[in-house]
Parts: sequence; structure tokens; C-alpha cells
Amino acid sequence: MMRKSLAALAVVGGLAVPGVAQAVPAGQAAVSEVKVAWAAPGSVKISWTEAAGIANDVYLEVSGRQAERIGTTTAAGANELVVPASALKPSHDAASTARIFVADPSTAGARSASFDRYLWGDTAISKGMVRGALQWTFAADTAKDTTPNDPLDRPGAPLMTPKVTRVKAGTAAQCETVALPSTTNEYGQVPVQAGPYSVELVRSNEWGETTAGTIRTRTGSVAFNTPASGIYGAKVTMTGSIALSKLANPAGGDCRVVADSTNLVQHQMSLQGRNSATSPWYSIGVSKTDAQGKYTFVITNPGAREYRGILNESGLGAGTTNVQANSVVKMIRATPQVLDARFLDADITLGQQPNATVSVAPRGPQQVALQFKNSSGQWQGLMYRTLDEGSVQSGPFAFNRRGTHQFRWWVAASRNVDGLPVDAGYTHPFTLVVR
Repeated sequence: MMRKSLAALAVVGGLAVPGVAQAVPAGQAAVSEVKVAWAAPGSVKISWTEAAGIANDVYLEVSGRQAERIGTTTAAGANELVVPASALKPSHDAASTARIFVADPSTAGARSASFDRYLWGDTAISKGMVRGALQWTFAADTAKDTTPNDPLDRPGAPLMTPKVTRVKAGTAAQCETVALPSTTNEYGQVPVQAGPYSVELVRSNEWGETTAGTIRTRTGSVAFNTPASGIYGAKVTMTGSIALSKLANPAGGDCRVVADSTNLVQHQMSLQGRNSATSPWYSIGVSKTDAQGKYTFVITNPGAREYRGILNESGLGAGTTNVQANSVVKMIRATPQVLDARFLDADITLGQQPNATVSVAPRGPQQVALQFKNSSGQWQGLMYRTLDEGSVQSGPFAFNRRGTHQFRWWVAASRNVDGLPVDAGYTHPFTLVVR
């Protein structure tokens, strides 16, 4: 009879692997040729060669860790074990390698070739919005394959699948998650959505799935306040504020659309204008919001045109993007700018002929009319003149009424050099004293 000895701990490849050591019975070969291969998707088949039916313990050896038993076979069973890929401890560390050790009652256990279990993990994302579509980009993975061509390597780049969580159509708060087409690129986009949403970017390879990043996209609204009219060539101030909306808790299944009062500062606003309701919009200026989401634009009134304030789409904030939002359209009209309106000599004696002058902008050839306020308090027209580059004089005229009298010029509608209209208007009243 052969003597049996018990080893409390067998050290394999520098790792402590529990096992039992005994002599191999005559005619019986020790375990050998341990192989690993993919079985059904997401599972790994471990097989080995062993002449006699012996119960085996199967261990996962990972550098720097205690060996972990992942399965046992019976003496009557086949020399193989199928385990889920998760049992082999997928890792975000590309340098982490593993082997399978198959033990039997002899001292002659055997190991598989080394293999990695690399699954790219959480990664910094570059993000932005382009015409309402969310753009995302990851930096290239620089990890090195420390076990090239190992038995579990599969060709091809990992897949990236954007999973969009949004409000389900026809509901107020129910979530639905839609997986968009997967891509092997390290960049992609989410098409325009109807409201706020959340995107989970899921990277997958033979070792499973991991979330590479999450982006929450907010929608907004823009309040926009303007005067109805202003003086041509004078400053016009426009004010407003923004409001942002997000999904309450899409990860928890709550897709209520709620206000998001955080991070309202430093959002870029654009002011756009157009010459008429059928003209194209063009850019006029930019501004930024303050901590309360308020903004201001100050421009010079060029004539009547339409305006709107725009919250620009952006990737502002960690893990957050904003969809463009437009205000309502406001029209600001213009009235003539009075540069000069007076009598050349405002204090005359009866019988003298006064001479009034006027200068306005736009400096065009529009008509003007000199008016005075009669004894009934009504404005009464005296004469018409045509401006020459915005200026004209009445010329001396008879006015034989003693006292102090008010005059003004009426200025006809005109257009600036770009064709923007300026409404008809009046100058300020000015005085003539007849003694």
C-alpha cells in the first residue's frame, strides 16, 4: 500500500492554492492540458485532460490575490466546467491577468495559459450639442494588451451602446429606456429628443457591460423683455431670464419634468434679429447669464426689426448638456432721432420773419412739416419741406402774433441705409417769442 501524506497548502505559481497531495495510483495520469474557451455568450468553458475519473477543484488565480475556487467536478463527471464570465472577475485594469488552476488529489495540478479580463471602465467624456443632437466622444483607450492572443481574446473593438431614458409618450412621469444602435466608434450622437432625457453610454465586450459615462440633457425656456419702440440711433436695453428643466430621477424610474435651478450662471445667450417676418435671422450680439439666470443686451436702434433671445445649446457643467431654447419674437420699432429743432432767432419783434431749422436721423430726403400750437391748443400745420441729408430750414415766413408760441416739426416715415423702417414722428416742441 502506498503511503499518503496531507499538504495543508500547496503554493502554485507564487499563489496559495488549497489542495491535497498524494501519490498518483498506478496507471493514472495527473491532470494536464487545461484549456479555456468561450462557450455560450457570456460563459467560459474550462476543460482539461485526465485519464481517470477524479473529482477536481477549479480555481481562479489572479496575480496578487488569494486563489479562489470557482467550481468543483465529480469523479463521474466530464473533465470540464462552464462558468459565467463574471466568475473570472472582469477588471478595468488591463494589466491584471489570470489563469485557471485545476487541482486533483495528486500533486500534479495544472494551469491554463494566462489571459486578461479587461473591460474598459468609467471614462472622461467630451460632450456638446449640435443642432439639438447630443454629441459624445471618448479619448482612445491607451491600455496595452499584456496577454496578446490569449485563448479568450476576441477580435474587434468593444461596442458602445447609448441608452436613452426619457418620458414615455402619453404619460406624465413614466420612464422608458431605448437602446440606440451600437457602434465600435469612440464617438457618436443621440438624435433630437422631444424633452429632457438621460443617456447612459454602455461599453461592452466579451467580458460584459460597464457604464462608461452618463449625460443628462436639460431643456430650457427664455423670457425676453423689450420696449415696443425706441429712438433711431439711441441705445435700447433688452432683458430676460432663463429657466431649465430636467428629469427628476431617471435612474430611479422617476421621469417627471422638474425645474433645475442649479448652475444657471454663465450660460451663453445670443441675440438674433431679422428685417422682416420673411427674412433670415442673423446674429447681433452675445451675453451671459448671472447666478439667477438673468441676462441683458444693449444695442443701438437701427430701425424697426424683429428680435429674439436664444439660450445657446451647450455642454456646460459636469455630466450635463443644454438644448437650445428660443424666446418669443419681439418687434422694436424706431422713431426719428432729433438732432436739432429750433428757431435761428427765437426772440423777435412783431414784423420780423422767423426762420426755423430741423436736423434728424436717418439723414434722408424725407418730408417734414412745421407746425404751431394755435389758441385752441391744437397743432396746426404751416408748411412742408424736404430734408437734404437730414436737415432743412423753413426759410423766413410771416408770423404776426405777439406772445410766446410753441412750434414743432413733424417728420415723415423713412428708412435707414439698410432699408429698415423708421416711423413718422415729431420733434420736441420749441418756442418763438414775438414782442
